Amino acid sequence: MHKVPPQLEVGNFAPQLIWLAISFILLYLLLSRLALPRIEQVLVERKSRIGGDLESARQAQLESEKAMDRYEAEIATAKAKGQGTIRGAREKLEAELNEKRGALDHQLAAKAAETEKQIQSFIGRAAGEMEAMTAGAVSDIVKEFAGVEASEDEVRAALRQSSKG
Repeated sequence: MHKVPPQLEVGNFAPQLIWLAISFILLYLLLSRLALPRIEQVLVERKSRIGGDLESARQAQLESEKAMDRYEAEIATAKAKGQGTIRGAREKLEAELNEKRGALDHQLAAKAAETEKQIQSFIGRAAGEMEAMTAGAVSDIVKEFAGVEASEDEVRAALRQSSKG
């Protein structure tokens, strides 16, 4: 027959249960007095550290939001200042351009007046030369066809009189 191991014999159950209870009580006391307080302390420290880290993270987030607001305000200020500078430069350039345009218009008007005077002078000289040539030709024609000697001054006076009337 089979021999039953000693731990499974019914007669040995009571001493085994007593030793089981003693071992369980000793293990419970060791854990509750030594290990569990240390574990609890570690958990409390971890929870405290995590809470502190979360609070630090919140503070850092608030500070970064404030810094972002300051940064955006500085950018807006810089943009406004830049636009003002650009506007001022544009107005200055337009004023300079208008001033130069006015000076150029004045120079062009002066040159046009001078050119007009020169043209009038050329026209006057050409008219005088034309009149002299015409008077000479008419004087020669009158002499040739009419046989009358007419001076250039008389021919000029007659031409002026005929052009007026």
